[in-house]
Amino acid sequence: MLSDLQIFGLGAATVVDTVLLVALIERPNRRHVTVWMLALTVAAWLWHAGSFVHTLLLETTHPWPLRVNSVAMTAMAIGLLLMPSSMLHGAIRLWHTGIAAKPRSDARYGLCYLPVLALGPMARILFAEPSGEFLTLVAPFTTPYVAWLCATNLVAAATFWGLRRRVALPQATSFFQGMTAVLCGLSVLAVFVIYVAIPRWPEHAEEWKLLAGLSPVLPALLFAYHVVRFRFVPLVLERTLVYGAVLAAVFLFHHLALADVTNRLSEQLRVDFAIVEAVAAAMLVVAYQPLRQRVAESLRYLLGTRVAGVREQTRHLAARMSEGIEQPVEQWLSTITDAVRNLFGVDHASSWLFGEDDRVMHCSRRSGTLARLESGEPTRDDGQECPSYEQAVALRRVLTKTGQRLMTRRDAVSQAALELLSETSSSTVIAIDHRDLRGLLVLGRKPFNQELDEEELSSLVLLTEQLAVTLRNARLQQDRLAAERRALREEKLSTLGLLASSIAHEIKNPLSSIRTISTVMAEDLGPNSPHAEDLRLIISEIDRLAATTRQLLEFARPVPTASDSCVPRELLEHTLRILRLLAQQKGVRLETDFDDGAASIHADPASLGEVFFNLLSNSIDAAGSGGLVTVSCRTESNVVTILIRDTGPGLPPEVQEHLFEPFVTTKLDGTGLGLYIVGRRIRELGAEIRCESTPGQGTSFEVRLPI
Repeated sequence: MLSDLQIFGLGAATVVDTVLLVALIERPNRRHVTVWMLALTVAAWLWHAGSFVHTLLLETTHPWPLRVNSVAMTAMAIGLLLMPSSMLHGAIRLWHTGIAAKPRSDARYGLCYLPVLALGPMARILFAEPSGEFLTLVAPFTTPYVAWLCATNLVAAATFWGLRRRVALPQATSFFQGMTAVLCGLSVLAVFVIYVAIPRWPEHAEEWKLLAGLSPVLPALLFAYHVVRFRFVPLVLERTLVYGAVLAAVFLFHHLALADVTNRLSEQLRVDFAIVEAVAAAMLVVAYQPLRQRVAESLRYLLGTRVAGVREQTRHLAARMSEGIEQPVEQWLSTITDAVRNLFGVDHASSWLFGEDDRVMHCSRRSGTLARLESGEPTRDDGQECPSYEQAVALRRVLTKTGQRLMTRRDAVSQAALELLSETSSSTVIAIDHRDLRGLLVLGRKPFNQELDEEELSSLVLLTEQLAVTLRNARLQQDRLAAERRALREEKLSTLGLLASSIAHEIKNPLSSIRTISTVMAEDLGPNSPHAEDLRLIISEIDRLAATTRQLLEFARPVPTASDSCVPRELLEHTLRILRLLAQQKGVRLETDFDDGAASIHADPASLGEVFFNLLSNSIDAAGSGGLVTVSCRTESNVVTILIRDTGPGLPPEVQEHLFEPFVTTKLDGTGLGLYIVGRRIRELGAEIRCESTPGQGTSFEVRLPI
């Protein structure tokens, strides 16, 4: 029994040292590991691993196990000599250079390792007597070694006690106090076991040897505890190493402590206890949910081909999400939706962002081998319909009503929900919820109508949570950038307005004088004069410059106060009467469609009339000879809607994006200020304007005025 306990204790200590040693030499931790720390861990590992092998081979007589035993005893000797030397090295280094992981090298620290030179004579003895017991063979070195061990431990303990308040590390005080106590205790234990316990109680010599042999594991356990619990040193300790150590210790304990008992019971009761243990383990897995989940996860890793790939791709996609914050929300959402579709291998994926009253803010649908972003009703390559707006809203309401975050065909809460999933050819629906962000992610079906497994669902939930956070950050970033652009544009326009106002004011009076003189000269010379046509051209150009000057003044004019009320229909009719002559001259037909409403709005009549005049004159110019301009006016419960549509050539997309910005025009002789003034006046009135244009099919402007 003592032999089994000895093997178990030394084996468990070897496992602990191995885990700590592997953690220290891993690439992420190398920059935080010092030479003395690595030497101390290697020394402890050599001592425990050598003791473990030496205990196993103690009674062997075969030649090659004896050679292995000699190597094991030599490893024990190296560990014993190296431990106090590296501990002294570490204490002195910490005292002089602090916690720097890579301090300047100093050859004087090599003096701490001079006792290791005793390894030569010790190794000759150990290889000469390979069948002997270690402590018996190295007995001549015992007294000087114990003296050296106690001296180094006491010096290191005093140093650690002085460092407990000087080192800026988490829980440094408790760690150094603990190390001081452990080192003092190890010194006392070594002296007590060698010079008191073994001579006085020789019948218990093996127990005392085992206690002394396991004692070096105490500093390692103290260090590992502070690393894991308090991040004492920024080391990355893989959970797999810890799990492997626990599993190895459990197997070792079972083999040494339980195997003999179960074998005897099997002989007495004639029952195969291996089957009993297997049944008991299976029942424990089934009864204890955390263990059941870990076993299922391990089996998925062992038997599944996609688990590791899904996790790796999930990490890459999560990293891409954090990088896409600068992109427009529509483009970024489309890219991520397509990546999710490819990641989970489904035939389609769609994402929706909803505003108030379930109004769609953004929508991205990705399907088949040709992924695309569409604004209308999409169709997948296989001919089946993707979720429509109404179906997406219905799915969102089902999740909201039931309080679910995730819904699949396996856990659909009702028959109606299941039918809705079938109608949309969807397998999984997950809600996007983060503060004021509301949305939906819908995934289609996998090949052969398979369901997403638990690993894929867990990855989907993780991605959706990060998607929600990143989407909101992207929206906030875009809002901030848009606000900065607006502020910069307004500042530029303000400066430009002042400049335009001063230029227009300086030009206006000379133009008026020139026109007056030219008109008088034309009257004096009469229509038959050879200069009559020249004067007419001069007056025409002066009128054109005057019109441009008026636009510049309008551009710079301050915001009028909306203290008056007006009837939009009456202003529209008045403007049409003025522009009918212009339409006749250009060969354009005007058609009107007004309802009977005559609602009044709170607005400046001059500003609203200016809006109508610019829109109608632009439509007449765009329609051209033989074209048609239709004007409609509708009064609803709280809005007056004016629609002006022409049959002109339409506007190119690059112009539509900047239509209401200054100096944007498609006319050769245009200033590009008309629609800018329209947009500005619309904002001043608190109204809305929308432009729809298709190249080759005309343009329409819709103005919505609140009553």
